[in-house]
Amino acid sequence: MRFVKMSGAGNDFLALDNRDGSLDRLLTAEFIRRVCTRSISVGADGVLELLADPDHLFRMRYYNSDGGRAEMCGNGGRCMAVFAGMLGLAGGEPFAFRSDAGVHRALVCGPEEARIWMTDPRESFLDRQIELPGGTARISLVDTGVPHAVELSGAPEDELFARAPLIRRHRAVGERGANYDLVAASGDGLEIRTWERGVEGETLACGTGAVAAAYVASKLMSVSLPVTVRVRSGMDLQVGRDRHGWWLQGEARPVFRGEALSV
Repeated sequence: MRFVKMSGAGNDFLALDNRDGSLDRLLTAEFIRRVCTRSISVGADGVLELLADPDHLFRMRYYNSDGGRAEMCGNGGRCMAVFAGMLGLAGGEPFAFRSDAGVHRALVCGPEEARIWMTDPRESFLDRQIELPGGTARISLVDTGVPHAVELSGAPEDELFARAPLIRRHRAVGERGANYDLVAASGDGLEIRTWERGVEGETLACGTGAVAAAYVASKLMSVSLPVTVRVRSGMDLQVGRDRHGWWLQGEARPVFRGEALSV
């Protein structure tokens, strides 16, 4: 199986070209779990599958490292846009592609940067207090392609690993759970740490989480758009809104090409 390893501001993926359907039988949940396992295989936060689409430039299918599918991945979408450019599908003009969350507009800004326009955030509630073992938390639930439970904090270090699994599965966020984002103001921008469902741990970046954080901060902290969101990798993502909707821009870099001989 040939792949390109991609980094989206620290979120890493295996990008696969499956327009001819030759990988259909290979891409099982068990295979994806194995190939994404670090140290014993290639290792990644997830797998990006590029498929043919009759109405758009391509279709993107995203798998978390646990083998399950997610509707959308913001950093994955940006990496997929650059990957499409590497395949000769995309140039310097905006184009449309489809994910399980809907149709997205994208633009390759350079060999290592892309912007995508996300599905409009869908707010379930803002600043609701929930009960946790030994305490409480105030969260906002926003769907930016996948659901995010956003907690505003004085510092993005506070108790992430203790609180994240509890909030990620809390009954207030629904049966399927949600990603959890701990967000703090930092100068004129935001800092964010994200615990992703399906990964069941912290990732170095999360694009849908950055958009959810910007949305909540604009509502509750009067943050102006566009805003810089610093992710755990130390890199910056930009989140803004224009006549096409909410957009996410930042690094989307091919790291290496490879061929998985065994997993």
